[in-house]
Amino acid sequence: MSPRDETRETHPSMFRPADETQQTQTPPDDYARNASVSLEAAQRVPGKRRKRHHDIASKIRSVQPVPRDKHGNYEMPVQVGILVVLNLGRVVWNRDAFHNERYIWPVGYTVQREYYSMVDPHTDVIYTCWVSEGKDAPLFHVEAEDMPNASIVAPTATGAWTAVLRKVNQIRHREHSNSASGPDYFGFSHPTIAKMVQDLPDADRCRTYVMQNFVEMKDRHVRGVVKKGRGGRPSVDMLNRGQRALMAASASSPSSARTAQPKEAGLVRRISVATLTNTISAGETSPS
Repeated sequence: MSPRDETRETHPSMFRPADETQQTQTPPDDYARNASVSLEAAQRVPGKRRKRHHDIASKIRSVQPVPRDKHGNYEMPVQVGILVVLNLGRVVWNRDAFHNERYIWPVGYTVQREYYSMVDPHTDVIYTCWVSEGKDAPLFHVEAEDMPNASIVAPTATGAWTAVLRKVNQIRHREHSNSASGPDYFGFSHPTIAKMVQDLPDADRCRTYVMQNFVEMKDRHVRGVVKKGRGGRPSVDMLNRGQRALMAASASSPSSARTAQPKEAGLVRRISVATLTNTISAGETSPS
């Protein structure tokens, strides 16, 4: 990863398209209606929390358009920023631990990204990040392609990626901070991914989540995103490397982990590894 990419991780707002941080443009009628509903809900919350809800509900976030299939589902895999989204997962709306005011953590959500290796200081590898269903709350997994038998599991996305950064800095003898933004590294904070997750069934039933408002980028900004390789269909090289990473993880998992079992998600290491692998190789639509 280049120094520019490293800076991008530390200061993501510096590299966002102008429209992504713009909050002053007038939304279309449907976005205005959504904002009105969200603001009314925010007004029912007391004190500082009400202001926080108001800030989230009133902000308009710019997103890149993502293709959908004939049934209206997002087509997978898709590249969003430096992440490749493989599966959006399913929303656990009736358990508060699976969402907060700003984020929803769907079970089965899976993305891949490139980052420094934890064992070879001269190599970048593919990391697969996914969310599983724990006993009372979500579990966040991070697995490097060169460490298929040593996935990191933590109760928060930040905890999982902090462990990665600690090892990355240690083998490179760097005294950099080990702190990491889990929502950034997992992709939950990216506006486009946030919209895709919010569009999942039952997202609007999450009790504490504040529905956000999004507007698609203008064509000129979309062209810029795609030209930089940060939007649209992932590159063949990235897909091939991602597929090999999934295959390695599948080979190191118990046989039960290779089959989707959404009702017993807490008992498996990964949800539908085989399905995700087939999705990458065939370019089919990922299951929701």
